[in-house]
Amino acid sequence: MIIMIKTDKQLKVPKWSKNEINRWADYIELRCLYMDDHLVSKDDVLDIFIDEDLDELQRGEAEHSLKYDKLSSVIGNYYEIIKYRKSKHPDYYPFDIEDDRCIVLKDNLENKHLHYIYLLLCSSLSFMDQSSMQKITHAFEKYCCPFMRLLVPVDARTELFGTTRDTNLFHGNLRSRIEQLAEFLGAQTTKTMDADKRYDRIKAGDAGLDIVSFLKLDEASHIPVALAQCTCSYDEWINKQESINSDTWRTRIDPIAPFWRYMYVPFYCHNASGKFEQLTDIHTCLIDRQRILCLLDLHHELFEQLESLQLQVIINNIWGFD
Repeated sequence: MIIMIKTDKQLKVPKWSKNEINRWADYIELRCLYMDDHLVSKDDVLDIFIDEDLDELQRGEAEHSLKYDKLSSVIGNYYEIIKYRKSKHPDYYPFDIEDDRCIVLKDNLENKHLHYIYLLLCSSLSFMDQSSMQKITHAFEKYCCPFMRLLVPVDARTELFGTTRDTNLFHGNLRSRIEQLAEFLGAQTTKTMDADKRYDRIKAGDAGLDIVSFLKLDEASHIPVALAQCTCSYDEWINKQESINSDTWRTRIDPIAPFWRYMYVPFYCHNASGKFEQLTDIHTCLIDRQRILCLLDLHHELFEQLESLQLQVIINNIWGFD
């Protein structure tokens, strides 16, 4: 399958900090999808950065050489992350690495490669228009649901709570859905929430809760429960963890047992050593691209469960692949 992106949005160089190694590695992979020859070398990225930093790089030969070497080192770090990604999940990685200096799209893409490309595109909201952004974020919530089912008790019920829900378990405006959730948990809404009229006006909102799992053992409260937030935003995922913290939900539902909290993101949060980059910012069970691919590898039944999402169609509709 030959891939060609028909939009030029990827050509705009982002204003990200060069320390955002995983984000820039994603950008390099995106350019590899976009370019006619589907190849991006270290020199290509260096040229991009030099063009962007041209004024600074023209301040004297010695300083120019120092900045040039620094940029080369930074780009080397991006390619180290790329090599790590390929080594960690070679069956899913859709690019080859040639001479340790460039990546090139594989000639023959398989279903596993589509999952990687899909997650890469989910991580690329800054290159999308508003309509495409909504489609990809809604699709990602549905994509995460089968993974959530693997991480909770086997008999637990796992459902979408927010705007992407397609079952009748949760329905109505936000207040109605929170009341329904409280009833499923053998609890009730709090007086604080009952008095807050904002919940009546919010019809499509999710109060920061995208997926809920619970195990209805009996009619009493304090049953096992897990809440999940899904986000495709590199910029917002850290703060969005707070939308599913205990203090927030205890102002809405009482009583509620201590619960597991999951954050699903389609991008990498691991560094080239296999550890998380921002340990102090993580307050939930973080499922990033690497862990999603690990779960796919461990549970092949997920491929069948995710077929209904038609990843190829989503990719085609949003990015104009041929």
